[in-house]
Amino acid sequence: MNKLISLAFKTLISKFHNGEHVDFFHRLITALTALVAAVPSLGSIFNALTAIYAQEDDIFKRNQAAIQTGSLGALHDKRVGLFTYFKQSVLAVKYFGTAAQLEAMELLLYLLKNYEKLTTLSYSDQTGLLHNFLEDCEKPTYKPAIQLLGLTEQVDRILAANTEFETQYTERSTEQAESSDQGNMSEAREKTDNVFVSFVDAVNVTWTANELGAKDAGIRTSLTGVKNVVEGAINQGQLNLARRGHHKAKDDGKTDEGTQAPDTTNPPAPNTPPQQPDTTNPPAPNTPPQQPDTTIPPINPEDLNPPAAGE
Repeated sequence: MNKLISLAFKTLISKFHNGEHVDFFHRLITALTALVAAVPSLGSIFNALTAIYAQEDDIFKRNQAAIQTGSLGALHDKRVGLFTYFKQSVLAVKYFGTAAQLEAMELLLYLLKNYEKLTTLSYSDQTGLLHNFLEDCEKPTYKPAIQLLGLTEQVDRILAANTEFETQYTERSTEQAESSDQGNMSEAREKTDNVFVSFVDAVNVTWTANELGAKDAGIRTSLTGVKNVVEGAINQGQLNLARRGHHKAKDDGKTDEGTQAPDTTNPPAPNTPPQQPDTTNPPAPNTPPQQPDTTIPPINPEDLNPPAAGE
């Protein structure tokens, strides 16, 4: 008999960022609680999953608190605010720009499409993407447009803010790694994943036993509900990974490091002026419609002398 739930999800969850991993299990456990309560044989392993996830969640929250406190959070807000201001400044050109400025605006909007999700990513991911963005701003393709719109100093401010944040973030991360009370997120994830696999195995065993034995309709309904919840969470996780677009998930999934440079190799072509009409063979001038012939035809003399009656 086929398994109720495939174990193919193991590769998927290994690719989650730490925050995604925590969110995946939070949603999953919340949705499963009532369903599992109706299947007593799953109570023990589900409780173990809930407990081990709680430990992971606690470590994650403490780690996040350690790197998001005080001036680091303010520096993060500053660089994101400067990047957002750059985007808004580009968009504002459409209300007052010259033809050349509008063309520069379109080019920079094309560039910015590669960074639409920047503000929603983790600290380290944002740092990497801002590096990519700043490198793009120095390319001959985009630098003249930035200069034309008067945004060179704004780019310099983003660079300074990102560098300042990165320096403090690195120092804070080093302190965090040296602090024993922060816990090891990698180990916590591995434990949660292992217990989750055991839980799914238990669901599959319970399903097989019920189908071959008691065929309890209530158990079947509850386990089908468990299957739907697990597969729904997995499908959502796959969608989240796909939505990253140019942002690449690191294969080991244990950190929030690693970004993929956005594709800026094919910027849009500059605006092409409308094609001029072909004047090599101009149409002939309009010819007025021909007037009807109104001249009086010559008179035949015979028409003036009608024949006599009887002729």
